[in-house]
Amino acid sequence: MIFDEESLQKVLSKANNFTAVGAAVLGQTAAVTATAAGAAAASTAGMAVVGLGTTIIGTGVSAIGQAKAGASSNAVAQRNAQIQMRDAQLATQNAEFNAKIHEKQTDQRRRAMIAKQGASGVEVGDGTNLLALAEQEFVDDLNAQLIRRGGAIESQGLQDQAVLTSASGTASRSAGMAGAGASLLTGVGKAGQNYQTLKTQGAFG
Repeated sequence: MIFDEESLQKVLSKANNFTAVGAAVLGQTAAVTATAAGAAAASTAGMAVVGLGTTIIGTGVSAIGQAKAGASSNAVAQRNAQIQMRDAQLATQNAEFNAKIHEKQTDQRRRAMIAKQGASGVEVGDGTNLLALAEQEFVDDLNAQLIRRGGAIESQGLQDQAVLTSASGTASRSAGMAGAGASLLTGVGKAGQNYQTLKTQGAFG
């Protein structure tokens, strides 16, 4: 039998009953001890029933623990993925902010250069001065684009990390559920075998 997640959730919602069942089985120990023929038989039968009760309790505790561990890991991973997505947005915003500051500063610098040249009687709009100004503007614009590009790369990297982090959390949750299902199947099977053996031996009256 293979549990899908929905059916396993239903089983785990009742897994706490394993502890109650186990405790009830342990309660049979006194009756077994009282009714078994002879001290040696009483001790053997009592220990067998204790073992059955312990198996049942352990099955429920193990299954619930595995499911909770997977869910906890998933919750942490999803939270980290959200933080990474937020950081990705901030990276884009910061890059745009820095690019605009750069553009403003370089524009002011070019204006100051033009004003200084004009004050000294140099013709800014002609020849070498015009080419130098155009080249500087091109370089300034390119640097602004590089700032934005760096932010975009950083943002994309963080988004990729967020996807991987989220997937890792989902995998941890699935692994926890699968482990819980395996524990239930193994534990219930073992408990069933032990119960049938004890019942055949008349341990439960």
